[in-house]
Amino acid sequence: MAKAGPRRSTASAEELRRELLDATVRVLARDGFAHASARAIAAEAGTVNGSIYYHFGSMDGLLGATVQDLADRGIARISAGVGGDGAVHEWPDRLGAVLRAEVASDDGRAMLELLVGARTSEALADDVRAAVDRAIDYATEQLAAVLGDAPVVQVVPVELMAELAGATFLGIEVLAQNGRELDVDRLVAVVAVLVGIVTGIAPPPP
Repeated sequence: MAKAGPRRSTASAEELRRELLDATVRVLARDGFAHASARAIAAEAGTVNGSIYYHFGSMDGLLGATVQDLADRGIARISAGVGGDGAVHEWPDRLGAVLRAEVASDDGRAMLELLVGARTSEALADDVRAAVDRAIDYATEQLAAVLGDAPVVQVVPVELMAELAGATFLGIEVLAQNGRELDVDRLVAVVAVLVGIVTGIAPPPP
């Protein structure tokens, strides 16, 4: 009786799953949604098509998992980049650095491609909406912490500000990905002034 082949360890299975997610991001960013096939992604990951269906059930499952992973990574990067010690005094510079990194990253390009793909895939659209909702919730929490009881929140709800901030961020991504040169430092300086106006707190010195 032939012996069964060695089973993939939990660690190596998780590594392959991680590589498939990363390969999906690279293919989306480089080739676009229309060319993000199971074959292309598997080849990018150095594996076979069947690995996608084994780990994610379907291409919809892989793309949905990629959306959630991109949301996790994006929120973590923004939190690490803008928050922490010294954030009160340094947040404009930190925000500028975060924006520059995001518009230049494969993650940003891949997410835009997934937003395009969501127009023709109901399953993907549900995952994209869930990821956008998470991002808006995060932005709402951060804005609420910054604005506190500022009078502006009586006029413009924090949730609406968060939605506008999210729409602005996506708009910046779209412009940057289509070759529009953006003066990020000037944009952040304007944001700092606006925050100072609505909170009554002078913006940090440049």
